[in-house]
Amino acid sequence: MSAMGAHLRPAALLIDVDGVLTQAGVAVPGAPAALRALREREIPFLLVTNTSQRSRDALARQLTALGLAVEAGRIITPAVAAARYLAAHGYRAYLATRASTRDDFLTAGVVLEEEHPDAVVLGDLGDELTYDRLNRILRHLLAGAELIALGRTRYWQAPDGPAIDVGALAALFEAAAGVRARVFGKPEPSIFIEAASMLGVSPSALAMIGDDAEVDVAAARRAGLGAGILVQTGKYRPGDEQRHTPAPDAVYPSFPSFIAALLGTPITDQ
Repeated sequence: MSAMGAHLRPAALLIDVDGVLTQAGVAVPGAPAALRALREREIPFLLVTNTSQRSRDALARQLTALGLAVEAGRIITPAVAAARYLAAHGYRAYLATRASTRDDFLTAGVVLEEEHPDAVVLGDLGDELTYDRLNRILRHLLAGAELIALGRTRYWQAPDGPAIDVGALAALFEAAAGVRARVFGKPEPSIFIEAASMLGVSPSALAMIGDDAEVDVAAARRAGLGAGILVQTGKYRPGDEQRHTPAPDAVYPSFPSFIAALLGTPITDQ
């Protein structure tokens, strides 16, 4: 473990979910108490996750059921970040996403448009992905709609095996329509910048805590965040802290151990 120096006193925190707060479907030991401690000290934080299959309301309910009580407003997903971008620009959007994420766009005030959208939002369509749907998306893009992708991951591990993810579909449309996708989701800078905007602070005042030295930590530092903290849970493997640039500013055994060091107090579940 590397000690956190005095310069690592962030104004607010961004916290990854899978592998940091949860692991194998349960809360990481001490994580509920660590979140409570942040609330008690009134330290602002957001949970940052790349999921594009669930709305943040659904994710908040899932985390609360695991003992990680969190309001939906403290969660930023690629859909939430994209919705904020669309609403800020007054774009009408065609949603090529699962129905479960639609509420995130409606809540942000995004106007949905089936025939002549200003932007196409591309997410994980699952079994709703058909050849007709692919052609409809292509025609919108060729007509001038902006391509918004909810991630760059090429595939994910579904219960029955590897499955096509958003990144592969985005690459298909970039090639077919001759466009470049605007991507929301780690490791792209946009989601970190939107998170800073939601918190009302400069990116340089933020620290990102994650279990992925590349997608969470190095990406956050490249986006201009002030610090990247790597925790040795989830997908962490020994030596990850030396494999990517920028390197983590500090490494801790777990999220609760980092919060204990940050606050100078033990973190224990009650």
